[in-house]
Amino acid sequence: MRPGTFSILLPPAYLPPVAYYVAKACAREATVCYDMPFNKRLKSVHRTTISDANGIISLTIPIQKPATTAGTLWSDILISDHNRWWDIHLTALKSAYGRTPFFEYYLNDILPFYSPDVAGQPLTRYLSRYDALLTRLLGVDIVRRQLAPKSPDTGRTLPLLDYRRTPIEPEQTVPYYQQRTAGATFTDHLSAADLLFNMGPESMLILAHSRL
Repeated sequence: MRPGTFSILLPPAYLPPVAYYVAKACAREATVCYDMPFNKRLKSVHRTTISDANGIISLTIPIQKPATTAGTLWSDILISDHNRWWDIHLTALKSAYGRTPFFEYYLNDILPFYSPDVAGQPLTRYLSRYDALLTRLLGVDIVRRQLAPKSPDTGRTLPLLDYRRTPIEPEQTVPYYQQRTAGATFTDHLSAADLLFNMGPESMLILAHSRL
C-alpha cells in the first residue's frame, strides 16, 4: 500500500520490533490503543526481543495480575517490582549493545525507564512514554512527513489497517548494520532498540526505505 494513504491501529508494546515503527512511518495516522482489553496471552505488550553474541533474548516486564480479567483493560495493569527486573533488563541491554556505535549516545535517554521508580506505575503510561521517546529518536515523524502524498488531501476516509491482534509483516524491510554480526547473517524481528543502537540517526533511512 502506498505510504501516507492509510491509517493504522497498533497495540501497546514494550520496545516493539522494527516493523512497528515501519508501520508508524508509512501511515498517515497511527494510533496506539492503550485501552485494549487485557489479554494475558498478548505477551508483546510487556515483552521484547533483543540479541547478543549468544543469540536471541526475551525480556519481560512483570506485571501485577488483576483480581479478575472481566472488564479489565491494559491501562488498568500495574508494573510489578518482581526481582528488580529493571536491573536485569538494563544489564541485558548493556551486554547486547554496549559496544554498538550509538548505545552510549542514547543511554541517558533510556535510563529513566530502568529505575525502581517505575514499579507500581500503570504499564501503559510507561509504554506510552517509552514509545514517544523511540518515535522521536528513530525520526518516525520526519519520515512520515517525507512519505506523505504530494497531492492535497481530498477529505476521503483513509483505509484503516488494524494490527492490534495481527502481526505486522512489512512488504519490504531493509537490513541494516548489526555490530555483533560483523557482516554475518542479518537477524530480523528484533526490537527497534537494535536498529537505534546500531544505526543512530541513520535509522530514519532504514524506515524511509522500508514498506508496509
